[in-house]
Amino acid sequence: MEIDKEADKEKTWDIVVVGGGMVGATTALGLAQQGFEVLLLEKKRLDLSWSNSGDYRPRVSALTRASENIFKSLGVWQTIEQNRHCAFTDMHVWEDVSNAEIHFSAKEIGEENLGFVIENDSILNALWQKIETESNIEVLFGQQVEAINLTAETAELSFKDGKEIQTKLLIGADGAFSKIRQLVGINQITHSYNQCAIVGCVETEKSSENTCWQRYRQEGPFAFLAMGNNVSSIAWYLPQDKMEWALSLSEQDYKSQIEQASGLKLGKVTKVYERAGFPLVRRHAEHYVQPHFALVGDAAHTIHPQAGQGVNLGLLDAAALIEVVSNAKTESNSTDKYTKDWSRKSVLRRYERWRKGDNALMQRSMEGFDWLFKQDNELKNQLRTNFVSFANKLKPVKNWLTEQALNGRGKLPKLAISRRNP
Repeated sequence: MEIDKEADKEKTWDIVVVGGGMVGATTALGLAQQGFEVLLLEKKRLDLSWSNSGDYRPRVSALTRASENIFKSLGVWQTIEQNRHCAFTDMHVWEDVSNAEIHFSAKEIGEENLGFVIENDSILNALWQKIETESNIEVLFGQQVEAINLTAETAELSFKDGKEIQTKLLIGADGAFSKIRQLVGINQITHSYNQCAIVGCVETEKSSENTCWQRYRQEGPFAFLAMGNNVSSIAWYLPQDKMEWALSLSEQDYKSQIEQASGLKLGKVTKVYERAGFPLVRRHAEHYVQPHFALVGDAAHTIHPQAGQGVNLGLLDAAALIEVVSNAKTESNSTDKYTKDWSRKSVLRRYERWRKGDNALMQRSMEGFDWLFKQDNELKNQLRTNFVSFANKLKPVKNWLTEQALNGRGKLPKLAISRRNP
């Protein structure tokens, strides 16, 4: 698929979104569907060569019900579910120093599944296919933003080639190392976990049985995420100084290490696909918004990936910002000049107040979970074993946790709520 639209740089755009990944594309698409004229900037043409018949790609996402509903609301889900994916129904979490285990089940909370494991490239393909049909979006590839000036009325962008554009609202969705965030001058708080994640898909002797399996080990967690039949995506957590070692393993040694880390839960590894690795760092922007400017997704925050919440939080950012800005535009029908400015900071602060606290809570929760399962203290090991065994038996608490993880916490954006529900 090719996007051949050439953007008009002379006009003042309603919205410019920088970054065409999953969260940026979702943000641009949702705002365009609300009637805004959107320019989507991507520094290079994306690799959209993914197909059902190709090899499994290394990066996947475990989408919650809220994320599923966002894609349904935008008209993207039908394309996603036509391609390969796996609806997982159960999750088993256990540790290797005891027999303690906790089992989360969709059946126990009256749901069909606990979410979907889908290759990121499949999701991107579906989003960009939809973008291609949206008349309110224009796409510009290859332009690098070199300077940003936030004025009283607009955001002004200067490109490397000397050209400039103006927009009423600039949205930074350009990832964890967001250049847009840096150009605007928003600082971020960072914390390294001194860990890395090795990811990729594998085939095993045994079927995953539509179940995600997570084992806690002294070096870090290991997870199988069900991809259907005998295919799983792995998330193998190691000390950061072992990342290059893990990525350079021979195919046979890689298989052996996965078997060892998983405790042969799914038997022998029979085939491996492309692998990737990345260091684990918590990042949180001190501010999400400025006048005529907002951050979404990894540009605003990153999280320990062990619960698979990163992209789900980013999609909730997108849905919340779409709702806040769309509501403000409706209010702007007033004759009052101040109210007409739907991209003013006081409007965008509604989005920041909605999402920043929830994202911070999830970051801290994942750190607490990581601390609890870190096998660095005998007393803590015993307390954790007792806690896990007790929690597994206390169904009301366990089921509440399952529902929170699947359906979201607190106030959800309208796009994230099933249309079957009031």
